[in-house]
Amino acid sequence: MGWGRTQTEEALTAREAFGRLTLDDLRPLAGLVAADPPKRKSELAPLLAKVMTDPARVRDLYAGLGAPAQRAVRVAAFDPAGRLDREKFRAWFGEDPRFDTADPNRESWEYRYEERRQVRPTPLRLFFPRFDHLPTDTRLILRGFVPPPEAFSVPTVDAPPPTHTLFEHVWSDRQRARREWEEPVRVRETAAAAEADLRAVLRLVEAGKVRVTDKKLVPTEATRRALAGVLAGGDFYTPDDADDSKYDPAFDLGVRSFAWPVVLQAGGLAGKSGDALRLTAAGKKALTAAPPDVLRKLWAAWLRTRAFDEFARVDAIKGQGRARMSAAANRRAVVVDGLSACPVGRWFAVDDFFRLLRATGRSFAVAHEVWELYIAEHEYGSLGYEDRGAWEQLQGRFVLAFLFEYAATLGLVDVAFLPPQGVRHDFRDRWGADDFTCLSRYDGLLFVRVNPLGAWLLGLADGYRPAAPARADVLRVLANLDVVATPDLPPADRLVLGRFADPASEGAWRLSAAKVLGVVEQGGSVDELEQFLWSRTTADLPATVVRFLADLRAKAGRLADAGPARLIACADGHVAAELAADRQLEGKCLRAGDRFVVVRDADLAAVRKAARKLGYVWPVPGD
Repeated sequence: MGWGRTQTEEALTAREAFGRLTLDDLRPLAGLVAADPPKRKSELAPLLAKVMTDPARVRDLYAGLGAPAQRAVRVAAFDPAGRLDREKFRAWFGEDPRFDTADPNRESWEYRYEERRQVRPTPLRLFFPRFDHLPTDTRLILRGFVPPPEAFSVPTVDAPPPTHTLFEHVWSDRQRARREWEEPVRVRETAAAAEADLRAVLRLVEAGKVRVTDKKLVPTEATRRALAGVLAGGDFYTPDDADDSKYDPAFDLGVRSFAWPVVLQAGGLAGKSGDALRLTAAGKKALTAAPPDVLRKLWAAWLRTRAFDEFARVDAIKGQGRARMSAAANRRAVVVDGLSACPVGRWFAVDDFFRLLRATGRSFAVAHEVWELYIAEHEYGSLGYEDRGAWEQLQGRFVLAFLFEYAATLGLVDVAFLPPQGVRHDFRDRWGADDFTCLSRYDGLLFVRVNPLGAWLLGLADGYRPAAPARADVLRVLANLDVVATPDLPPADRLVLGRFADPASEGAWRLSAAKVLGVVEQGGSVDELEQFLWSRTTADLPATVVRFLADLRAKAGRLADAGPARLIACADGHVAAELAADRQLEGKCLRAGDRFVVVRDADLAAVRKAARKLGYVWPVPGD
């Protein structure tokens, strides 16, 4: 259920709970259960306690409650401590329990004396004398007949809505009016894109074109522009979506182009060398490994990393260096746990995912010193002040960044979104945010869907089978080994051709045996080239090209690295022959020319021991 205890309080019986109320509280409550109640507190508290411990009266009072009030009683009755967490209740059911008849929509709670006298308690208050807990004996009665609350389930839809309503408040004829309009919702399916992006970004790193800053190790602006050009379908946003003001959170809308370099570093596939990222040994292997397997390792590494924090990308919230930020890995674990509770293959609104986290007790703190976080100015703009959107501004923005910039980039969730300007209004009451069009670049995320790749990476499915690669008609592979591209050849494909072929002219390359074998030496394969050529043309590969690739594949497999070895010089050929012919050294000491022998490093200890028995002093390695 997740209605876990968030605070401890002394468990009270009905007699004890009503006994702690004032006379002003008791009198109107007694009027709910008796036509002519007594006047003194010493009589009122026992009267109310007697009613709330009488099974028949409790059953009748419960039956007279409205549906929202009954839900509140059921939730508290099955809570381990009998507690009604009103914040969780609000997230679960979208409303607050009504303990009195005051107008819930009234912004000011300051009433005139006459108004205060008209506000009366509702029957729900009888079940919660002190607002948040059921008396222990009343709870015992309730558990005998009320059903437990339904488990929270995220509302889902088959597809995101085609448009989303945006609004703004404008002044017209000295009156504040609301202007609304519809914006088309953008949808991205990310699994196939992530597989393509992985290799494209690795190749860009291999080419030395991915640069990161010295301190934070995040991609430079020029690198983000270059990456956006090789990502499948481009980044989520285009330069035209960005705000013109450099002070606005929507000024820089790079998402996937930012995520890939930091994810590769977190996953150990790339590291900073000089002013650019370089592929590690694992990164070179990843070039030819199955993309889903690499994505799985990257996702696991990202969940553990301490080097990067998604919330640091919420640039409008300052003071993060002094706020003692909580461990990002712990926050990620909570969000992943919530994501794992969502149905696979169904779209759900981000706001409903927020409700899931809050209603089921999947809580986390973003910072231990929230007062140090601020917007615009530390004293007036501190996020330590109460605000109705405080959760959305802190925990919510972390969730948005995690889902949009990392889960979507790595292909776990499909996303439906808009440019972030004007989508969310939960920060509008904050001092200093008046001129912001959004609080973060992630504010435009509206719906997400856990896809099959995400189900596998989240442990919700036993396996994942990538969709069969679609064949694109962007290349012409000619019999003379020339490869001619159409004008719309993606930049990532140009990188691939640059690895395996020599440029011949504008838009044309010639397959090169030397280049292909050079790629193989670095961990690539001929199969990778053949698969690429096959998937980029709808025609069959010419017979000459098939034979060219087959010859290279055969040559590439003729030699193998057997590991490091030592070349030992003998005094003459007789000594070399004696060592090579000794039965104990058979296969471990090989002739190399007339007076040299070769020994693998792994066999050095055994060969030295046998040589000593023959009366020879074996040289110490390195001497």
